[in-house]
Amino acid sequence: MVNTIVFDLDGTLIDTLADIANAMNRTFESFDLKPQPLSVYRKLVGGGSKNMVETLVPQEWDKQKIFAHYLMEYEQHSLVETRPYPGIHDALRHLQQAGIKLAVVTNKHHQQAIFLLKRLFPDVHFHAVQGVVEGIPKKPHPQMVFTALAQIGTKAEQCLYVGDTITDMKTAQSAGIPSVYVRWGYGELSAVATSPDEQAADFTISEISQLLPLAQAGEEQQGTSMTLLSKDKAGFDKSAIAAQLLPVIQSYLVADEEDKFIGQGDALLLSQLKFFIEQDLPLEFILPGFPCKSPNDVDKSFSTMPDYGEVRAIQRLDEFCLRLNEIYPRGSRVTILSDGTTFSDIVCVAEENKEAYKSALCSLTVTENIAWADLSSLLESSKNNAAALSSPAKRKALVNLVASGPRAFEKFVNKVKGDSEQARVHDKLCSYLYHDIHLERFSEGDRDSYLESISEKAYQMMYRGRALSYGIEQAFPRHIRLSVHQYDNAGPKYTFALTDHQQKSISPWHTVPVRLLSGQYMQLPHSLAKEKLLAKVTLQQHNWLYLEVPSSEFSRYRYQVIKGPKFGLKISAPEGKGYEIFSADFLQQLSEEFGFVVLAGAGFEQQDELISFCQDFGEIYQWEFGSVHVVKPKEKPDGFVHSIEKTPLHWDLSMLPAGDKHVEQNPRFAASTFMLYCKTPPAAGEGQTTLVDSRMALKIAGQEKVKRWRATDITYQTKMTYFGGVPRAYPLVFEHPKTGEDIFRYQEGSELELQQFLLSSDTLSGQALDGLICDVNAIAYDERCLVAHEWQAGDLVIIDNYYTLHGRLAMTEKSMSRELWRVQCFS
Repeated sequence: MVNTIVFDLDGTLIDTLADIANAMNRTFESFDLKPQPLSVYRKLVGGGSKNMVETLVPQEWDKQKIFAHYLMEYEQHSLVETRPYPGIHDALRHLQQAGIKLAVVTNKHHQQAIFLLKRLFPDVHFHAVQGVVEGIPKKPHPQMVFTALAQIGTKAEQCLYVGDTITDMKTAQSAGIPSVYVRWGYGELSAVATSPDEQAADFTISEISQLLPLAQAGEEQQGTSMTLLSKDKAGFDKSAIAAQLLPVIQSYLVADEEDKFIGQGDALLLSQLKFFIEQDLPLEFILPGFPCKSPNDVDKSFSTMPDYGEVRAIQRLDEFCLRLNEIYPRGSRVTILSDGTTFSDIVCVAEENKEAYKSALCSLTVTENIAWADLSSLLESSKNNAAALSSPAKRKALVNLVASGPRAFEKFVNKVKGDSEQARVHDKLCSYLYHDIHLERFSEGDRDSYLESISEKAYQMMYRGRALSYGIEQAFPRHIRLSVHQYDNAGPKYTFALTDHQQKSISPWHTVPVRLLSGQYMQLPHSLAKEKLLAKVTLQQHNWLYLEVPSSEFSRYRYQVIKGPKFGLKISAPEGKGYEIFSADFLQQLSEEFGFVVLAGAGFEQQDELISFCQDFGEIYQWEFGSVHVVKPKEKPDGFVHSIEKTPLHWDLSMLPAGDKHVEQNPRFAASTFMLYCKTPPAAGEGQTTLVDSRMALKIAGQEKVKRWRATDITYQTKMTYFGGVPRAYPLVFEHPKTGEDIFRYQEGSELELQQFLLSSDTLSGQALDGLICDVNAIAYDERCLVAHEWQAGDLVIIDNYYTLHGRLAMTEKSMSRELWRVQCFS
């Protein structure tokens, strides 16, 4: 029985062709390009506006600039000639009254689609709307459909897909949904397939009134054809999804010199993927790694504790899963087997250091796609209390999985000596122990006995490694095996790149993270890193990462991450020095990366000095009172900004008047960077500026919430204050205008009599809206996201206005003299 209908938008529900063509032609005229007739746009409209630009604009032109101009033109003139097709509005109401859920999936930009649907069908409730957003492939890829169905909580076999182009029919087929072709739109399609490649429709209608009887008829009208067709398509889609996953996985692998992934490893991996897909299970991967830090903190690591290298590696594993989840709706998960116990005694890592490393590592992880296991996980079947065993007992239990007895190890050694290939592995391990770990620092006795001990340790590593592999196979028999060691990727082990741009197997527990001047990160052995011009960055007294700097003078400054893993960077100048050597470009890069940068004791005496400093960060927003806003409590405040009350979380320039020239050009105009300078600090322990790490907030929220938040608009309304605010609506998540990354956009409500800040929604009301706001507030104020900056006189804080939300904690009368100077820049 059909309970959901998924509609295309342009050419199916509404006739947008004239407005699209006119906006594109106005754009072309602005760039001295030739306008195109309506017939050209009719053929291209199904692929989306970006595809139009790609197709029609010559290669040598700046297509991104032209596309941005088109978006502006279309946003301003999207309802000049656009209308619903005859009978559509009534038909949608009838479908809704019949209990059928409605969804729209379109290659139009997401916010454009939401705007048009709200304006043209204000009384119709769409359970899901999915337009083009960063990170989700466009139709005919099925992911947009899967995303919409996930929001509704319905299955493909319970749906119909309605559209007017070949793109729509391909989308329906790849999603495993019966398709309905409408004859009134922009496409031309035969209802009967004459070849395997032709995307025929399952049903064709000439009038929208035919859709409700078709949906209600189901098996009564079509016998079992609809059900069987859906199953067949779902089966086809499973194979297609597995094939789509392969190149994504391959892009995260480190290729060997004689790599065998293509033609061998891919075939095995494809069969492994199909197992999960056919069973309708999440994809499961297992990665043994993150055991403990190399004890060689001179040549290899920073210390015994995790640093930002581990964080980046885990984030990359999370990103890996997110990309797979875009294709496969059931999702994916990587289990990290932190197997430090297996080898820690061999590489001379103390028990307490190994355990502290693992504990800290897990606390740094904020992701729903990573699970953790350890050696105990491999022993549970044979030892009910495996977690309670001592480390030596666990190691003994591990090797007993494959061999036991007093001479088992001796037999193994003799076997290795008699096998030339295994003997080479042993020699490589000896070299690793000698050169990489430098165990001679911990050894006693002469060189000969030391080298003999290394040989023994290498045999022990091979012996335990064999047992570890066996234990993993037994405990995780269906998991796809990833590895940090170099293999030829023929399978069943695939070498995973824990860093981007990685040409060989590199692990963060043997290297240190280095941020290059370009903004790119590298993992380098400590000895090689120190050959560069670097400044050390700490987190809670621990070495955290290196910054490559333009000259050695920068290394004299102190750099501290304020909240881990990377939110806020405090820079402190050596005595007698200022910050003149820091370019605006370098500081802006750091503020974008860390969310905000604190220059301690910057010491501006006059506002003109602050203005001069800010000019290189972009154009300064000019208020009626000038460039600098003096934020200081007033005896009779006109809003919470100039009071001693709490200032709710927000982002700057969000509530400008609709008539502001910048807002007229871009409804989402906002400052890109703004500065707060502390002329006079508040009393200790009050009046702190609150800063929210929006990237961390979205991680805590999780994938499903983020999807819902993209489609959830909140309308904000407050009385006219110094900024001249009017009601404005924003989705909770939308794209960063430069990077395309998801950004969290939220303004906290206030019921203060002094100044109310009211939140409403066109799609949510009552308990649903209250529940959403409660959830959003809890995440924004989560201690993992929030920094409350204690002001010191002379502090200058440079804040990225996209990746950060901010507010202020309440003050008492003791802080009436608190004075901050604010300057807002945009680019």
